[in-house]
Amino acid sequence: MVWTIFDGCDVSNNGGGEHLGGIRKVRQRVLRCVLLVGLGLAAALPAAGQEEVKRVWEGSVVARSLNVRAGPGNGFEIVDKLKRGAEIQAIDQSGRWIRLDGDEPAWVHESYVRLPDDFMAPEFTPEEDAFLDWVGERGDLAELSVEGDGRLSVVLIPEDGRRRADILTIAKSVGCAYREQAGFEGTVTVTVWPEDGPAAGWILQATCP
Repeated sequence: MVWTIFDGCDVSNNGGGEHLGGIRKVRQRVLRCVLLVGLGLAAALPAAGQEEVKRVWEGSVVARSLNVRAGPGNGFEIVDKLKRGAEIQAIDQSGRWIRLDGDEPAWVHESYVRLPDDFMAPEFTPEEDAFLDWVGERGDLAELSVEGDGRLSVVLIPEDGRRRADILTIAKSVGCAYREQAGFEGTVTVTVWPEDGPAAGWILQATCP
Protein backbone atom coordinates (compact mmCIF):
# COMPACT_ATOMS: atom_id res chain seq x y z
CA MET A 1 0.00 0.00 0.00
CA VAL A 2 1.20 3.49 -0.77
CA TRP A 3 -0.38 6.41 1.01
CA THR A 4 0.72 9.99 1.36
CA ILE A 5 0.04 12.79 3.79
CA PHE A 6 0.02 16.24 2.20
CA ASP A 7 0.02 19.67 3.82
CA GLY A 8 -3.36 20.93 2.62
CA CYS A 9 -6.04 19.44 0.39
CA ASP A 10 -5.34 20.82 -3.08
CA VAL A 11 -3.87 17.62 -4.49
CA SER A 12 -4.03 16.09 -7.96
CA ASN A 13 -3.77 12.42 -8.85
CA ASN A 14 -0.91 12.78 -11.29
CA GLY A 15 -0.84 9.12 -12.15
CA GLY A 16 -4.39 9.07 -13.48
CA GLY A 17 -4.53 12.60 -14.83
CA GLU A 18 -7.77 13.31 -12.97
CA HIS A 19 -8.02 16.08 -10.38
CA LEU A 20 -9.68 14.75 -7.27
CA GLY A 21 -11.19 18.10 -6.31
CA GLY A 22 -9.99 17.79 -2.72
CA ILE A 23 -9.13 14.84 -0.57
CA ARG A 24 -12.09 12.79 0.56
CA LYS A 25 -10.92 12.17 4.10
CA VAL A 26 -9.65 15.04 6.23
CA ARG A 27 -7.93 13.67 9.29
CA GLN A 28 -7.14 16.75 11.35
CA ARG A 29 -8.03 20.41 11.67
CA VAL A 30 -4.49 21.37 10.66
CA LEU A 31 -5.57 20.39 7.12
CA ARG A 32 -3.39 17.35 6.85
CA CYS A 33 -5.07 15.01 4.44
CA VAL A 34 -4.71 11.40 3.53
CA LEU A 35 -4.67 10.26 -0.07
CA LEU A 36 -4.48 6.68 -1.19
CA VAL A 37 -1.97 6.92 -4.04
CA GLY A 38 -1.90 3.30 -5.14
CA LEU A 39 -2.17 -0.32 -4.10
CA GLY A 40 0.25 -3.13 -4.77
CA LEU A 41 -1.17 -6.51 -5.72
CA ALA A 42 -0.53 -7.94 -2.26
CA ALA A 43 -2.42 -5.07 -0.65
CA ALA A 44 -5.25 -5.16 -3.14
CA LEU A 45 -6.09 -8.81 -2.55
CA PRO A 46 -7.32 -10.35 0.71
CA ALA A 47 -4.86 -12.51 2.59
CA ALA A 48 -5.15 -16.28 2.32
CA GLY A 49 -8.10 -17.54 4.32
CA GLN A 50 -9.70 -14.09 4.53
CA GLU A 51 -12.94 -13.21 2.80
CA GLU A 52 -12.87 -9.97 0.85
CA VAL A 53 -15.22 -7.38 2.33
CA LYS A 54 -16.94 -5.12 -0.18
CA ARG A 55 -17.19 -1.50 0.89
CA VAL A 56 -20.41 0.30 0.02
CA TRP A 57 -21.23 4.02 0.27
CA GLU A 58 -24.82 5.29 0.30
CA GLY A 59 -25.64 8.22 -1.97
CA SER A 60 -28.42 9.83 -3.98
CA VAL A 61 -29.12 11.17 -7.47
CA VAL A 62 -29.24 14.98 -7.83
CA ALA A 63 -30.00 15.19 -11.57
CA ARG A 64 -33.57 15.18 -12.89
CA SER A 65 -32.78 12.10 -15.00
CA LEU A 66 -29.50 10.20 -14.85
CA ASN A 67 -28.21 7.68 -17.40
CA VAL A 68 -26.69 4.53 -15.96
CA ARG A 69 -24.08 3.11 -18.31
CA ALA A 70 -22.43 -0.29 -18.70
CA GLY A 71 -18.95 1.20 -18.23
CA PRO A 72 -17.12 4.32 -17.05
CA GLY A 73 -17.64 6.59 -20.07
CA ASN A 74 -20.23 8.18 -22.33
CA GLY A 75 -19.44 5.65 -25.05
CA PHE A 76 -20.89 2.76 -23.07
CA GLU A 77 -24.45 1.53 -23.51
CA ILE A 78 -27.18 3.04 -21.34
CA VAL A 79 -28.53 0.20 -19.21
CA ASP A 80 -30.86 2.10 -16.89
CA LYS A 81 -32.12 5.55 -15.90
CA LEU A 82 -32.50 6.98 -12.41
CA LYS A 83 -34.64 9.88 -11.23
CA ARG A 84 -33.70 12.68 -8.85
CA GLY A 85 -33.70 11.52 -5.24
CA ALA A 86 -33.10 7.87 -6.08
CA GLU A 87 -30.83 6.17 -3.56
CA ILE A 88 -27.64 4.56 -4.85
CA GLN A 89 -24.94 2.32 -3.45
CA ALA A 90 -21.48 3.16 -4.76
CA ILE A 91 -18.64 0.66 -4.61
CA ASP A 92 -15.84 2.00 -6.83
CA GLN A 93 -14.59 4.91 -8.93
CA SER A 94 -12.77 5.25 -12.26
CA GLY A 95 -11.84 8.82 -13.07
CA ARG A 96 -15.06 10.79 -12.66
CA TRP A 97 -17.30 7.75 -13.00
CA ILE A 98 -18.88 5.95 -10.07
CA ARG A 99 -19.65 2.23 -10.10
CA LEU A 100 -22.90 1.17 -8.49
CA ASP A 101 -23.45 -2.01 -6.55
CA GLY A 102 -25.21 -4.79 -8.43
CA ASP A 103 -24.79 -8.00 -10.39
CA GLU A 104 -24.22 -6.20 -13.70
CA PRO A 105 -21.77 -3.32 -14.38
CA ALA A 106 -23.51 0.02 -13.75
CA TRP A 107 -21.75 3.39 -13.83
CA VAL A 108 -22.88 7.00 -13.35
CA HIS A 109 -21.05 10.31 -13.64
CA GLU A 110 -20.02 11.81 -10.31
CA SER A 111 -21.39 15.24 -11.23
CA TYR A 112 -24.97 13.98 -10.89
CA VAL A 113 -24.82 12.12 -7.58
CA ARG A 114 -24.27 13.08 -3.97
CA LEU A 115 -21.86 10.88 -2.03
CA PRO A 116 -20.46 11.05 1.52
CA ASP A 117 -17.20 12.88 2.17
CA ASP A 118 -15.42 9.63 2.96
CA PHE A 119 -16.25 8.00 -0.39
CA MET A 120 -13.27 5.89 -1.51
CA ALA A 121 -11.23 7.05 1.48
CA PRO A 122 -8.56 4.50 2.38
CA GLU A 123 -9.06 2.20 5.32
CA PHE A 124 -6.28 2.10 7.89
CA THR A 125 -5.57 -0.25 10.74
CA PRO A 126 -5.68 1.27 14.26
CA GLU A 127 -1.89 1.05 14.29
CA GLU A 128 -1.60 2.98 11.01
CA ASP A 129 -4.08 5.54 12.31
CA ALA A 130 -1.97 6.05 15.41
CA PHE A 131 1.12 6.58 13.30
CA LEU A 132 -0.67 9.07 11.01
CA ASP A 133 -1.92 11.01 14.03
CA TRP A 134 1.63 11.12 15.37
CA VAL A 135 2.95 12.38 12.02
CA GLY A 136 0.26 15.06 11.82
CA GLU A 137 1.12 16.34 15.27
CA ARG A 138 4.83 16.71 14.52
CA GLY A 139 4.48 19.78 12.34
CA ASP A 140 7.76 19.32 10.44
CA LEU A 141 6.70 17.00 7.61
CA ALA A 142 5.28 18.42 4.39
CA GLU A 143 4.85 15.00 2.78
CA LEU A 144 5.13 11.39 3.83
CA SER A 145 4.83 8.34 1.58
CA VAL A 146 4.73 4.78 2.89
CA GLU A 147 5.72 2.61 -0.05
CA GLY A 148 5.72 -0.87 1.48
CA ASP A 149 8.54 -3.21 2.51
CA GLY A 150 9.59 -0.76 5.19
CA ARG A 151 10.39 2.07 2.75
CA LEU A 152 9.25 5.59 3.62
CA SER A 153 9.87 8.87 1.80
CA VAL A 154 9.53 12.28 3.43
CA VAL A 155 9.73 15.94 2.48
CA LEU A 156 10.35 18.32 5.36
CA ILE A 157 8.70 21.67 5.89
CA PRO A 158 11.50 24.22 5.28
CA GLU A 159 13.13 25.68 8.39
CA ASP A 160 16.03 28.12 8.59
CA GLY A 161 19.11 26.83 10.34
CA ARG A 162 18.24 23.15 10.10
CA ARG A 163 21.44 21.11 9.99
CA ARG A 164 22.07 17.77 8.32
CA ALA A 165 22.24 16.17 11.75
CA ASP A 166 18.78 17.55 12.53
CA ILE A 167 17.40 16.06 9.30
CA LEU A 168 18.94 12.71 10.16
CA THR A 169 17.35 12.80 13.61
CA ILE A 170 13.91 13.56 12.14
CA ALA A 171 14.21 10.78 9.54
CA LYS A 172 15.31 8.22 12.09
CA SER A 173 12.53 9.16 14.52
CA VAL A 174 9.92 8.81 11.76
CA GLY A 175 11.27 5.41 10.77
CA CYS A 176 11.36 4.10 14.33
CA ALA A 177 7.88 5.45 15.06
CA TYR A 178 6.51 3.67 11.99
CA ARG A 179 8.24 0.46 13.01
CA GLU A 180 6.84 0.64 16.53
CA GLN A 181 3.35 2.02 15.95
CA ALA A 182 2.50 0.30 12.66
CA GLY A 183 3.97 -2.98 13.86
CA PHE A 184 6.54 -3.39 11.07
CA GLU A 185 9.05 -6.05 12.10
CA GLY A 186 11.89 -5.46 9.64
CA THR A 187 14.27 -2.59 9.02
CA VAL A 188 12.62 0.70 8.05
CA THR A 189 14.45 2.97 5.61
CA VAL A 190 13.45 6.63 5.44
CA THR A 191 14.54 8.69 2.42
CA VAL A 192 14.45 12.47 2.73
CA TRP A 193 13.76 14.32 -0.53
CA PRO A 194 14.19 18.03 -1.34
CA GLU A 195 11.17 20.31 -1.39
CA ASP A 196 11.46 21.01 -5.14
CA GLY A 197 11.25 17.38 -6.22
CA PRO A 198 13.41 14.30 -6.79
CA ALA A 199 15.33 15.57 -9.84
CA ALA A 200 18.37 16.50 -7.75
CA GLY A 201 18.34 13.22 -5.83
CA TRP A 202 17.58 12.50 -2.20
CA ILE A 203 19.16 14.42 0.67
CA LEU A 204 19.86 11.51 3.01
CA GLN A 205 18.63 8.15 4.21
CA ALA A 206 18.19 6.83 7.73
CA THR A 207 17.33 3.35 8.97
CA CYS A 208 15.70 1.92 12.08
CA PRO A 209 16.95 -0.04 13.83
